Order: sequence, then C-alpha cells, then structure tokens
Amino acid sequence: MGPTEREFAEFLRRYVPRFRVVIVCSCAVLAVPAMPVADMAVAGVVAAVAIGWSLLHLAWLRAGARPGALVAADLAVMTGLCLSQVLTVPATQPSHGSTWILVVVSFVAVGYQLTHPTLTGALAAVYLATADLAGVVLAGVVRERPDAWAAALPNIGWLLVQAALSRGLYVVVHRRGRAADAAAAEAARARRAARVAETRRAAERTHLATLHDTACATLLMASLPGASIPPDVVRRQSARDLRRLSGGEEPAGQADLVEELRLELLRHPVRAEVRRDGGDGPVPLWRPAVVALRDSCGEALRNVARHAGVDEARITVARRGDVTVVTIDDRGRGFDVAAVPEHRHGLSRSIVERMRAAGGRAEVTSRPGLGTRVRLEWPRA
Repeated sequence: MGPTEREFAEFLRRYVPRFRVVIVCSCAVLAVPAMPVADMAVAGVVAAVAIGWSLLHLAWLRAGARPGALVAADLAVMTGLCLSQVLTVPATQPSHGSTWILVVVSFVAVGYQLTHPTLTGALAAVYLATADLAGVVLAGVVRERPDAWAAALPNIGWLLVQAALSRGLYVVVHRRGRAADAAAAEAARARRAARVAETRRAAERTHLATLHDTACATLLMASLPGASIPPDVVRRQSARDLRRLSGGEEPAGQADLVEELRLELLRHPVRAEVRRDGGDGPVPLWRPAVVALRDSCGEALRNVARHAGVDEARITVARRGDVTVVTIDDRGRGFDVAAVPEHRHGLSRSIVERMRAAGGRAEVTSRPGLGTRVRLEWPRA
C-alpha cells in the first residue's frame, strides 16, 4: 500500500466513525420530542442506548478492538434499534422514508462500505436492510398495519443503492490513489536512475581526467623529442600515477598549496617557480581544493610544454580576500580559445570541469602570439 492509499484509508478510519456519532446523536435527540408524551420515556431510553453505543463503538475502534467481535456487536445493536421502531417511531409517522431509524441505519451501512472489506460491507448492508424491514413488519403487526412493509420496500431498496454507490466511490478513489502512488514511485525510480547515471558519468569524467593527468601525461612527456627526464624520475612518477589511479594517494584534512605546487613542478620539463604574492609561508587549504588547483596547474604546464613553444612559465599564488588565486602565465605562441576542438579535453575536463567540481572556477585567456594565462580560483578561506 502506497502513501496515498494509506492516507485515504487513515482518513476514512478516523473520520467516518466520528461522523456516525454526530448522525446518531442528532437523530436520537431530535426523535424523542417527536414521540407522544406517553411514549417519550421509552423512546428516550432507546435513544440513550443508541447514543451510548455510538460513543462506545468509537472508543473501541480507537483502542484497536478485534474487528470481528466489534462488527458482530455493532450489527446486534443495530438490529435491536431496527426492531424498536414500534417504540421509537410515532404511529402517525407518514412515511417510513422519514424515520430517524432509517437515517441511522443508512449511514451505518454506508460507513461499512468505506471502512471494511468488500464482502463485509456487502453482507452488513444486506443484513441492516433486512433488520430494518423486520422492524417495519413488527411495527405493522403491532399497530395492525400488515401492508406497511410494502410501502417501506422502496426506501429499503434505496438503502442498498446508497451502500453500492458508496462502495463504488471508494473503489474509484482507492484506484486513483494507487495509480498516484505508482506514478510517484515510477518518478522516484526515474530520479534515482538519473542520479545514478549522473554519478557514474561524473566518476567516469573524474577517472578520465585522472588518467589524462597521470599515466598519459607521464608517457607523453617521456616520449617528447629531446626529453631529458631521468629514468628514476619516470619510475617515481609512474608509481605516483599508479597510486592516484587506485585512489590511494590523497589523505583527508588540509594541505599546503604552495608545497603541492612545488612538488608538481618536479613532474614537468617546464622551468617555473611558485611565487607567493603578498608574503611568504604556506597556504593551507581544504585538500580537495588543493588537489583541484594542483592538478589544474599541472595540466596548464603540460599545455605549455606541448603547445606553447617555450619551456618557461610563471606561477603565482595570491589571496584576494576569501579567494585563493593561482595564475599560470607563459609567453608562448598562444591560441584562439574559441577554436579549440571539442575532442581536446585538456582545457574543458582537466582544468575547467575539475575546478567547477571542487567548487571553484577556471578561466583561460590567450591570443595568438601573445601567450596564455590560466587563472584558477577557489572562493573559500
């Protein structure tokens, strides 16, 4: 059972018995003054029993009484109320359809359709209709009106129609609730699938970026014409690449951005120096931010070595309020940023997306013949 079905069932379970109390009490209180003065006392006793039972029925429902025993007791009391029509309905009552007994019994029959299983509700409606007819027959015999039951048949038939309509309404609303629950569950599954797919794509992008920055970059730098990287440096770098690809490199906590950038420089043939703008000393940051800044800087240095036509760059670390800024400048041949092919992932994935994923931003500015500047920002102190 879904949440909408449960909410609907809980609403009926809570409020139908309360409405029944209101109907029974109202009918019983109004019925007593309508009786002849000589019959008011007896009618008052029956009315008091009806009111008392409705309140007791509500209390037992709230207390979680056994459903079978409660239904049996309820139908027994309703039978007694139907058979009491000779005592509670004036002999001058013009029509059976206007008696308070029929109003109470009709509401009870309708209530069973809304709060009980189909078979229980159907049997209860038929039983109550039969009990009401028996009460009419009994009153007719006592008052010497043997044909009174024939006039009551249309009203008793309408009682059954009301019960059937109530059951139909319940089925329609219940099915709509089930359909709404199914639609909500399907939407939730679709959202979960979308989140899983996006997480997988993000993991793939991260893995590809890491692969691009580690093993691929190391092999490419070692294979460049005129590369003079010592074999022991290649071995150490390859071991470090393997640790990063296996996810075992970065501990938690903070790290010194300046120190990490200086270590990163050892991986590249580009001559550069990390300069601290506005003072000396470490720049401690949240480690994921340091990793993003360090790896983005490494990709910028690889682009200098491969494309700029120079072997020198300038790296500056600065604090601008709460923003940490790293700039990588070179005086190489430059390029048109808008003309970079989509399949070239160095700028888009290894720099821009990496910084965005860490909560920062990256900006690449360059013009042919005027060099390139990569500006990395992380807006947290």
